Amino acid sequence: MRDLALTLAVLALLLASWFALNYGVLQVYPPDPSEGGKYKVIRWASDPNPARTEQIALFNRLYEDQKVRVVLDPSADVQKILTQAAAGTGPDVFDIYSYSSFALYVSKGVLLPIDEQMRQANLDLDAFWPQRRNALAIPGEGPGQYRIYCVPNNVTASVTFFNRSLYDAAARELRTQGVEVPPLPWNHWTWWDYVRLCQALTHKSADGRRYETFGSGGAGFGGGLSDFLYQAGGSLLSEDGTQVLLDSPAGRAACQYLYDLANTFHVAPSAEDQSAQTGGGGWGGQSILGLFTAGKLGSIFIGRWGLIKVRREARFTVEIYPLPRYVPYPEWERWMRDPRLSADPSLRDGPWGEERAETRNRGKAAELGGRVTGINKNTRYPQEAFYFLEYLSSPDYNNLLTKDADAFGSRREFSLEYFSRPDPAFPEEDQHRPALLDAMDHTRPERAAAHGAAFEIARLQNSLTTNLVNAAYQPADPGQTFTYLFLGPTPDQPVLTNPTVGQAAAVEMAARMSRELETGRRRQVLSNRDHLPDLFGIVLAIAGLVLGARYLIRRQGAAA
Repeated sequence: MRDLALTLAVLALLLASWFALNYGVLQVYPPDPSEGGKYKVIRWASDPNPARTEQIALFNRLYEDQKVRVVLDPSADVQKILTQAAAGTGPDVFDIYSYSSFALYVSKGVLLPIDEQMRQANLDLDAFWPQRRNALAIPGEGPGQYRIYCVPNNVTASVTFFNRSLYDAAARELRTQGVEVPPLPWNHWTWWDYVRLCQALTHKSADGRRYETFGSGGAGFGGGLSDFLYQAGGSLLSEDGTQVLLDSPAGRAACQYLYDLANTFHVAPSAEDQSAQTGGGGWGGQSILGLFTAGKLGSIFIGRWGLIKVRREARFTVEIYPLPRYVPYPEWERWMRDPRLSADPSLRDGPWGEERAETRNRGKAAELGGRVTGINKNTRYPQEAFYFLEYLSSPDYNNLLTKDADAFGSRREFSLEYFSRPDPAFPEEDQHRPALLDAMDHTRPERAAAHGAAFEIARLQNSLTTNLVNAAYQPADPGQTFTYLFLGPTPDQPVLTNPTVGQAAAVEMAARMSRELETGRRRQVLSNRDHLPDLFGIVLAIAGLVLGARYLIRRQGAAA
């Protein structure tokens, strides 16, 4: 008995020593954020952006008296959230990255309404960007009434990130060759000025077998094709999301431009080209942003949040400019034919010219997106979860977010205040401010498909972008050609394209999207209809079958 007790004591000591080693020295076990139940812990599902560390730390400091803490759940994957919510689990609060995802969550009943908490916190929808309202709430029964589910976390609109160091090197090389150097971007530059600039930044290896740098990252991380559509005067969907508007002159122009960037001008990488390049490490390493920070791309269209990675990794000078605006190509060609207008863009005239204020901003647009944050209906701590949403609306969080370059703040006035003057902590970024202020003035709201088809339409839009870049569409008329003057390998050389590729892509994808939208409409009508008459009919049918069967059995028995 004594030996057994001694053995058990030795085992207990070994186990305790092993636990102490792992817990105190090796720190294998994560610390308990609740500190033994002292704090209520809110799990926040978001991306593992490095900025999240300080954002969480600030909340935990500010809400120390409320005895609540936030920890990061580093994935806000839509399917994961839906699966966990269906099981009655999941994070307490989670980020939503698009209007289409918000519409999906609302249709699935995953989000907790926060109207009453907003009222108690003296917050309303007017406090936030009006272009983001549709991703925060759904219209109520009366005019001006809404059912609120989310608050903005950050807000983003694409701008042009530009590798100034690559441009300076290319300019020196072109000058030694006696070749004209394309001008740097300016506030009112166009799609076609962008192409010329990107051509100067696109270089192949000495053996000509691979690309070392591309001038453009293509559609990038921002609104992508939606930006091009808005700039050309159209949109993917009607405002209420019940119609697909892709098959329009604007839709065909946007599709053609994206196709030509990669396959006619060869200034943007295809999926194969992108995989052949090596980006940076860490968060977003092999993405378009990772390739840019690794110096493999001359420019990308992306929200200001890309600066988080750029600040850490880019070893070159990065400048920010507005997105190039849409101008009809024939008008741009007319300017280029005139030596005076070609030499000085500020003299460009006509209905798209830069001489007049009412025309120089024509063709500018960027989709306003970003993250919104809602509360899981299954949370055990609804009040504490709302504390976090209240924090996202506060000056403290907004100031931290803009300073950390996580796009724009959830409230427009805080962003305007920040960008109205230089930040002494980042003097080299003073050049960025005019472009960011310009982007804020030309934003358009996201749109999502109605009838519960939002997520599927968004998937098809991504497929359209990929297929255009990868030249997966055959032209509507294989025999047609179009000549781009002044956009060849050298300024005096033309380049040819088939102008019906964009038409073919817009027609095909518009038809697919319309079918998906109609399927969603029929499904919604079926789910919303009164099923009581159907059930009554089924009961009558079953009763008729039973009575008929009994009648036949009796007849057979009588005949026997």
